[in-house]
Amino acid sequence: GASSHRAWHRCPRLRDGPARSRREYHVAVVGSGPSAFYTTKYLFKQASQGEAARPMRIDMFERLPTPFGLVRFGVAPDHPEVKNVINDFTEVASIDGFRFFGNVEVGERLPLALLRQSYDAVVVCTGAEGDRRLGIPGEDLRGIVGAPALVKWYNGHPDFVGLDPPSPGEAAAVVGQGNVALDVARILARSPKELHATDIDPAALARIEEWQRGGLRTVHVVGRRGFVQAAFTNKELRELDSYDEVLAVVDPAELELSLNAASEAELSKSRIKKRSRDILDKMAANFAQKDSTSKRVVWVRFLSSPMELLPDPSGARVRGVRFARTELQGDPGKQVAVTTSDTQDVSCGLVVRSVGFGMTPLPGLPADARGRVPHKQGRVEDPDVYVSGWLKRGPTGIIAANIPDAQETAARVYADLVASGEGSRADPAAVEAQVRTSAMRPVSFADWRKIEAEELRLGAAQGRAAVKQTDVGAMLR
Repeated sequence: GASSHRAWHRCPRLRDGPARSRREYHVAVVGSGPSAFYTTKYLFKQASQGEAARPMRIDMFERLPTPFGLVRFGVAPDHPEVKNVINDFTEVASIDGFRFFGNVEVGERLPLALLRQSYDAVVVCTGAEGDRRLGIPGEDLRGIVGAPALVKWYNGHPDFVGLDPPSPGEAAAVVGQGNVALDVARILARSPKELHATDIDPAALARIEEWQRGGLRTVHVVGRRGFVQAAFTNKELRELDSYDEVLAVVDPAELELSLNAASEAELSKSRIKKRSRDILDKMAANFAQKDSTSKRVVWVRFLSSPMELLPDPSGARVRGVRFARTELQGDPGKQVAVTTSDTQDVSCGLVVRSVGFGMTPLPGLPADARGRVPHKQGRVEDPDVYVSGWLKRGPTGIIAANIPDAQETAARVYADLVASGEGSRADPAAVEAQVRTSAMRPVSFADWRKIEAEELRLGAAQGRAAVKQTDVGAMLR
């Protein structure tokens, strides 16, 4: 339509046509999360240094109208300082030669093969969209939600605002003990008044407040191994015990059971884990109050493996989880949790699966059994396709873990471009035509800044950091 035609013309054009672009390498980056922006940053840096310096152009393609991936949709709303990297990424986007194509999905309508024909190199940074399943009976009951989906729901991701998780009743259980699990427990248990000033999705916050008013008292955070092996960081653990309306508890008996000889050996070598022991000892001292307190309780539980998700009488909804007590076996640093015949049922109306992200590679890329793309220093077997970020190394690590990864891929891309000795063969005209004719409505970075300004304006009016727009149609208007 006319509006999509107008939107296209707002996108910055290639200057001076093909003749000039012959001298400049032109690279496509697919995705716009941290790995995409860091890779872009270091590609520009590579191109500006040393004898091989020459101008570089980078086109970034993002399925959503909004950039930044899991910085926008994965970071907890009450951790705004973690989102400060957005300022760095915005600076990268202002570099001459950068173009952002938001609301443009690489896939059926814009195949990876076309990008490969049209650019000197393509770097795929699409991360991990899905989540890993537990693989136990009852997993399809209503009330079982993946943590990635729940986090995107309360963070206002357009694909997840309609998630509609059911009420937990008196208790929720989070299965897994990484920082994402603690984020979820914290958001479910914290006072909504304290979260009001964040950029949490207002409708999701209202729903959580409803759950709390309706009797949500306990959030269990359950791990298969002991506290020495748990993946959470001390900062996140300490936070759980810092709110007026939340009592964080641990069963002292489970702390003792966690300390077999091999775990004692692991603990003796780790200052960080010794500190976590101090935090958990404080939570153990709270344990006696868990039934009498008026606060909401976050109960961190160890050595428990989910065996089955239990249905309510209707057979459609979850009413609890059957956990088996585990024992740790093996050498220090290599211990595994082995289930025993000792089981316990924990009742809850919401189960949040937080055992990692699932990889869904882009069609046209090879993948190993875990969904990662095989590569050498970021280069996939073919010379013009590269990977960076979670797609490259698996879905682990904080935002900054993408930096060395992006540096490696960027260095490989640039070295390959220079080694080819051919100069640029890029001509994105076919990609531009495809985007134009398939009625996609591309959002430029300048368009995104307008969306962002509106989100901040709405936030200021409501006493919130921002109110994210969740309706793609409305964003494009």
